[in-house]
Amino acid sequence: MDAYKVKREVLCIDLKSFFASVECAMRGLDPFKTPLIVADEGRGGGSIVLAVSPYLKSRGMPSRCRLFEVGDTSGMIVARPRMRAYVDVAIQVIDIYLRFVAEEDLHVYSIDEAFLDVTDYLGYYGTDAETLARRIVRAVHEETGVPASCGIGDNMLLSKLALDLFSKQAKDGFASLRYGDVESKLWPIRPLSKIWGIGARMQRRLEAMNLYTLGDIARADRTFLHKRFGVLGDELYFHAHGVDASRIRDKHRDLAPMKSVGLGQTLFRDYDIVDIDQIFIEMCDEVAERLRFVGKQARTVHLGIGYSKAVRGGFSRQRTLASATDDNDALLEAVRALFDEHGDDAPIRQVFIRATQLVDAAVGVQTTLFEHPMRTTSRDRLWRTVDDVRRRFGKNALARLSSYQEAGTFLERSGLIGGHRE
Repeated sequence: MDAYKVKREVLCIDLKSFFASVECAMRGLDPFKTPLIVADEGRGGGSIVLAVSPYLKSRGMPSRCRLFEVGDTSGMIVARPRMRAYVDVAIQVIDIYLRFVAEEDLHVYSIDEAFLDVTDYLGYYGTDAETLARRIVRAVHEETGVPASCGIGDNMLLSKLALDLFSKQAKDGFASLRYGDVESKLWPIRPLSKIWGIGARMQRRLEAMNLYTLGDIARADRTFLHKRFGVLGDELYFHAHGVDASRIRDKHRDLAPMKSVGLGQTLFRDYDIVDIDQIFIEMCDEVAERLRFVGKQARTVHLGIGYSKAVRGGFSRQRTLASATDDNDALLEAVRALFDEHGDDAPIRQVFIRATQLVDAAVGVQTTLFEHPMRTTSRDRLWRTVDDVRRRFGKNALARLSSYQEAGTFLERSGLIGGHRE
């Protein structure tokens, strides 16, 4: 196993309660002393609380809940989300990171989290990884007012686990995990869903095999894990030993332009298997529109479903199409088939649809043996006309009648940034 343990110096930096901390900074307030929540009161008690200040989090308030669950907000600041401002600050933070490392050594994981491989910079700065991490975090705080925590590890996996499992309990927000720490610090942790990359459904499958901790997985037979889970079984085995061969520079090489087109959304409420079809319709329309805009067609459709927090879990599956397409109905048919095959009768909170294996759009319209070519051509012309109208007059200029139903989200999302008003 030691042969696989490539040692790097990787930082995983998390901007604490990002939206709430930005709101505090813009108001000249200390996020560690201010009872502030970010939520749109105009949406009523069912509005999602996007973030709570570190002050409230330290007092046990969950960072994601419904506004009505907060109870009395009279002593709190309820800040309406300002997504454009948050994005601007996130860009400013990225610029700070890029003062310390080159772009190929930075991987932005989300709006508030990033990996930095500082291995090749320690000699230049004449310091160690922890000291450099503190310099970077201090620069972020001084220039944006946003506090951060940091995990430091021998690879991306260990830095992420250091952040998730240990840094948030440390007084200064810093923690490190090395290969030598894996057996004592990681192997005993349970439930397994606390580990990055292991969801509730995978946890149940592993527990059914009497694997309750990373230590159990590490001691399991790798061949057995591979037979049960394929490549994922190999990954579980290596991760249980703290081994992660991926490098940030490799991720940049993998992210070639236009490998896929897609989108995802976290729904405002739980959706059942009846209402979710409206979401599929709207999202397939948008994916198809994006394909036509970039002049691509897809050979594969990917569907990801995340169930409600009360249920947890989800699935991610893909289907290869009979031929490459940018047709709305063809994408929708594939998505519906994937959901029928893999979906559960459980409340749904997240949906991700992605078109992959892209090829340049074919000249003319692709038809099948089962559909009249005139009908296919007419439908293609219709959607291209819709595309043109929306680009000229805005996405809300034309919409399906079904989008006006309660289950529809297209009309609201098309006027928002990141799901929220500016």
